[in-house]
Amino acid sequence: MLHELRQFISDKQLFLPEEKILLTVSGGIDSIVLFDLFLKAGFLFGVAHCNFSLRGSESDGDEDFVCQLAIRNGISFHVKRFNTSSFAHEKALSIQMAARELRYNWFEELLDEYQYKYVVTAHHLNDIIETMLINLSRGTGISGLHGISEKNGRIIRPLLFTGRDAIREYADENALKWREDSSNIEEKYARNLIRHRVVPVLKNLNPNLEETFRQNAERLKGAETIFKHHISKYKEELLSFEGTDYTIKLNKLNTLPEPFTILTELLLPFGFNFKTIQTIYQQRFQTSGKRYYAPKYILYLNRGTWVITKINENESFEIPINGIDENVEFPGGAISFKIIDAVDFKGFVHSKDTAYIDMNLLKWPLFIRSWKEGDNFQPLGMKGIKKVSDFMIDAKIPVHLKKRIPILVCDDQLIWVTGYRLDDRFKITAATERILICSYKPLVQDMDNVKDREF
Repeated sequence: MLHELRQFISDKQLFLPEEKILLTVSGGIDSIVLFDLFLKAGFLFGVAHCNFSLRGSESDGDEDFVCQLAIRNGISFHVKRFNTSSFAHEKALSIQMAARELRYNWFEELLDEYQYKYVVTAHHLNDIIETMLINLSRGTGISGLHGISEKNGRIIRPLLFTGRDAIREYADENALKWREDSSNIEEKYARNLIRHRVVPVLKNLNPNLEETFRQNAERLKGAETIFKHHISKYKEELLSFEGTDYTIKLNKLNTLPEPFTILTELLLPFGFNFKTIQTIYQQRFQTSGKRYYAPKYILYLNRGTWVITKINENESFEIPINGIDENVEFPGGAISFKIIDAVDFKGFVHSKDTAYIDMNLLKWPLFIRSWKEGDNFQPLGMKGIKKVSDFMIDAKIPVHLKKRIPILVCDDQLIWVTGYRLDDRFKITAATERILICSYKPLVQDMDNVKDREF
């Protein structure tokens, strides 16, 4: 494997032997094998380890294991502990996205401070398979279909020539010790579910699955290069920047081949997801004025032209809800609605993003709007009235997120601090005949849709 590693690094021009490299080591089998290979190859490298403080003593054990490994071999060692859960809450990110942002921001700091040329991760062929399948199942452009790249800016992945089985064989042959991450067996994570349930089935169909996916990824990269060359020409024709806004010429778009595909490539960099882009395209001939939201941008139709403007995070909004058949989008998220008869109610889904409301207490239209000073409500389970501002303080909601929290309102009376607490006066009771189920989906930036996911 050492010879194959050297050859792969040379063929892909990943780095030069004299360059100083930062190797990320979690303590798992993949990074330990890569550490051993780099050591035997005589490369000049240091080690970085992230402790995300998510698995208690297990995380601390990983840190100590990697630290001792580096010390025994005389390798420079960098470690940082993160309060990942707090960061995820503060930034309204998933734990996985928060961990990704934390580690890569830190890696950038280490590169600059210690003059490392590249960050090296231990991703291998099976990671390509899992990433391609995840992206395909979620919906992606052509970039997401070739998985991860061996080189992306200052990040390199020299193990992409081999797979998990070969790595395990090398570790056993060389009597290497590593740490097992208990979270790797939890199938609540999409990657683990695909790894444990989907990939084994595919390997039964094709025992040479890793090599097949590697070849597919190479072909898709080539197709992407050609594709992007033509898309760039369409962008020059269709997308203009005027003042503070971007505009897209709708009439011109409709004359081109595969207009939906072209529109998708135009809007993905702004953070619009595939479902929203599909809606925009389907409603492209409707009356001007309707708005569509991405995390940081609004798109609306104005006299045959689409206008894309940046959202002012402190700007207030108020959007009418005229019927339950709507999926209402607004800055920061979307709400969908469903009505059921009380006799068909199967019980509560205990989620802060779901509210159950007595339909007989509502007057239409409802409104979804931003929080205002002076807003008050009776939090579910409480008898008294509370200011929303005080509720947000008690809930430890960061100041910069307060304006983004949508409020569901009926006839100027607050129904739901969306994603946090229902007003007690609108809850369902034994006398309820029909139930309005509201489901809130925060509009978090989906990196898969903006660019090739490099995790």
